[in-house]
Amino acid sequence: MKLFKSFFSVLFSAVLLLSTTTVNSIAVEKLHFVIGGGAGGGWDGTARGTGEALTKAGFLKSASFENMSGGGGGKALAYMINTKPENTILVQSTPLVLRSITRHKGYVSGSGTLSYKDVVPIAGVIGDYGAIAVAKDSPYKNFKDVVDAYKANPSSIKMAGGSVRGSMDHLIGALAFQAAGANPNDVAYIPYDAGGKALAGLLSGETQIISTGLGELMGARDQVRIIGITALKEFLMLQMHQH
Repeated sequence: MKLFKSFFSVLFSAVLLLSTTTVNSIAVEKLHFVIGGGAGGGWDGTARGTGEALTKAGFLKSASFENMSGGGGGKALAYMINTKPENTILVQSTPLVLRSITRHKGYVSGSGTLSYKDVVPIAGVIGDYGAIAVAKDSPYKNFKDVVDAYKANPSSIKMAGGSVRGSMDHLIGALAFQAAGANPNDVAYIPYDAGGKALAGLLSGETQIISTGLGELMGARDQVRIIGITALKEFLMLQMHQH
């Protein structure tokens, strides 16, 4: 683990300062990426993009990937802590590492509980805003429309997310409803295995709104209308481009 921590710490500076020959001489032979969600989600895209970038830059000779869904990332996290596999790193979001480890006691060996102290963060590769969206052809033009429909008939609104209840997808959507005066505990949240499947659920009509990462929604911006972002300035700019 110390090797990987040092490796990532010097990665970006090395790209700028070292020659190709020198970079190749410190390349890691192989690295296995464990992904805490299903294919097509944000963690999946981040892991595969990182592996591809490291390989093309000459820092990594080969990369392999494994999707390990379950418990909103808890299964993959517990696997890393309990088995300590060599040449393996876990890709998932920081809030999960800090918030949810102790919630997944079913994955823990013996009588122990998982703690953030059992893992070593080695790199932060992306930052993303949370976002809420509807399908492009949805009758709801903004979040107020959604809340009004929910207050009139709570069963008419189902919210998709790319992870389990209590995940950031769920919390961001629930907090938005709470801020609008609705009871977040009564909002029907439908969890999917990663953002790609959550988006499919929205577009198929299984749900009326989706709460997920802005990056995932921007990739489908021709199919969705983003009606909320956890950043006011960026939301106002996006509204200008959507109209």
